[in-house]
Amino acid sequence: MKYRREIDGLRAVAVVPVILFHAGLSLFSGGYVGVDVFFVISGYLITTIIIAERDEGRFSILRFYERRARRILPALFVVMGLCIPFAWMWMPPEPFDDFLRSTAFAALFISNVHFWENVGYFAVDAELRPLLHTWSLAVEEQYYLFFPLLLAGLGAFRRSKHIIAIAVLAALSLGLSEWGWRNYPDQNFFFTFSRMWELFAGSICAFIVFKRPVAPNGPAAALGLGMILYAVFFYDGAVPFPSIYALMPVVGTALVLLFAQQGTMVARLLSTKLPVAIGLVSYSAYLWHQPVFAFARLRSLHEPALWVMLGLALVSFALAALSWRFIEQPFRAGPRKWLPGRPALFGASLAGIAAFVAFGLGGMQLGWSNSRLDGRMTPFFQEMLDSTARSIPTVRCIDSLGPDGNFCTIFKGREGGETIAVFGDSHARAILPAFQQYSEDSGARLVAGIKGGCPPLIGVYILNGNFPLGTCHDLAEAQARFVADNDISTVVLVSRWSLYTKGTYGREGDVFLLNDQPARQSGGRAAGRPIFAKALERTVSHYRDLGVRVIILEQVPQLLITPDEEIFAAMMLRGDSSAARQTLAEAGVPVAWHEDLQSFAREQFDKLEALDGVEVVSVSDAFRDGDMYRWFIDGRSAYSDLDHVSAYGARLLQSRMSEILSGE
Repeated sequence: MKYRREIDGLRAVAVVPVILFHAGLSLFSGGYVGVDVFFVISGYLITTIIIAERDEGRFSILRFYERRARRILPALFVVMGLCIPFAWMWMPPEPFDDFLRSTAFAALFISNVHFWENVGYFAVDAELRPLLHTWSLAVEEQYYLFFPLLLAGLGAFRRSKHIIAIAVLAALSLGLSEWGWRNYPDQNFFFTFSRMWELFAGSICAFIVFKRPVAPNGPAAALGLGMILYAVFFYDGAVPFPSIYALMPVVGTALVLLFAQQGTMVARLLSTKLPVAIGLVSYSAYLWHQPVFAFARLRSLHEPALWVMLGLALVSFALAALSWRFIEQPFRAGPRKWLPGRPALFGASLAGIAAFVAFGLGGMQLGWSNSRLDGRMTPFFQEMLDSTARSIPTVRCIDSLGPDGNFCTIFKGREGGETIAVFGDSHARAILPAFQQYSEDSGARLVAGIKGGCPPLIGVYILNGNFPLGTCHDLAEAQARFVADNDISTVVLVSRWSLYTKGTYGREGDVFLLNDQPARQSGGRAAGRPIFAKALERTVSHYRDLGVRVIILEQVPQLLITPDEEIFAAMMLRGDSSAARQTLAEAGVPVAWHEDLQSFAREQFDKLEALDGVEVVSVSDAFRDGDMYRWFIDGRSAYSDLDHVSAYGARLLQSRMSEILSGE
């Protein structure tokens, strides 16, 4: 196959945005599409090689897999092997357990299966997974296994037949990805057949130009490059992906492959020394950057400064240059005196795969995640971890109420006391112990109607949440009826409001989206904000019309790293309790970050606060220390995870909650 320098330059366009996106540079908010560019390039190159060798009568499946092994495995094994000691020293138990399993699955080239099985609300944070990026290698390897067999099944090459067959499969795959993001968005991201159409797009390009090169076309090539860059700079976490939105970078890459021949401006640009040099080491750079970033985040116990992450991006390229020169190039050159031939290469490859699988699955079976901590778990650290416990079983359902058991009595109160209803998502459940003192002092009865991931808003549907589409809508309707049918004096609305309006720090995401109809919506979180505002007004109006006092509790600050991870990291990195105590005392989140995260919800609260019978209150001052919100208070953890208070944290709020409910 004739070497095209511009394709190496195109690899640079793919890898640089990916790395800068993962470094946290907001300018590259759509940098993740670089992976899609890689998929199209891979489909094009592999298809070109296979159909050319088949046409010449010299295609060998063994030689094909030998080249793939020489290209992929040596650098991958080195990076995975070097991750192990750092993971052993620095990773808390849960992330380390995830690392063990991902190591085994990455070696088998099915790590995308591991990651789609381990996504969701309580999954290990993506930034702390050193091998997260191997999901794309798994997709490519699965394509390499499947595609030669598909071509063999299609028989002798005929352009129209091959293009139609692959185009049909690509259309089915694209349709699956469009359906997938609407129904299983997290799993869809990693699912092989939701991505296969992108590789097929490269294959179709190879079919088009085989023995009949397309004439260079500068405008078409420029349009293609522009489409890629548009996605890089203007897409963000709110864009459902993969979906039809992926057509932008995929079609753009196809246009560059087809029309950016030498002589066009795009080809000249991509063929300059720097893009080509970056493209040559792009595979190694992609391999190195995620572990470097993940271990830096683990080691620092918080998100490192942007300048640190950009410096580590340069480190990734330096490591890539070394591994390209001393690992990739020698192995790709083929058998030499000191390098194995095909039988030895396959044997060594299988041995390496077996070793990583044994390490990963064996380590899980032997409980290495916790046994590494033997001798380090002092009473101080154990007490810290114990304090992260959630409110359950601190508070229990005394008796179930309502036909569907959606409501529970939490504190019985005394005969003749008022009845307070607490409605909300998991934040409401976490904060229930804060009501205990008031119930005991005043004799108030406390009833809760709570479901995780369901805001207490009448008339909204939650998309891509914890439950089927209508679950939260029906619960809010049931809450409204419950108040109308019972003698309720006060309704307290508690929720992680920002989850439904702003997402999380730096990322909007495509989960827990709102709609006012039982249907999907593609506008993302932005489309859900006006729905939130109307639903909040509707909900408050309903309860006010019933003559009920309405208290809206602003959410507690959201952390950057879970307390248990910081405690384990302090144990592993700081050692003694005094150093760990100092480290934990400094942990927290800037007040300005929290203010920005709940800014939209607070704007809506401010509009309602002037109404009679409506109060908007905050308990965040209990965690404030200057310009930071802390979770390590008086030697214990006030939080159980990133955003839920622990039972201890909820009890810290009892006095404040009594003041709120008593109207002081």
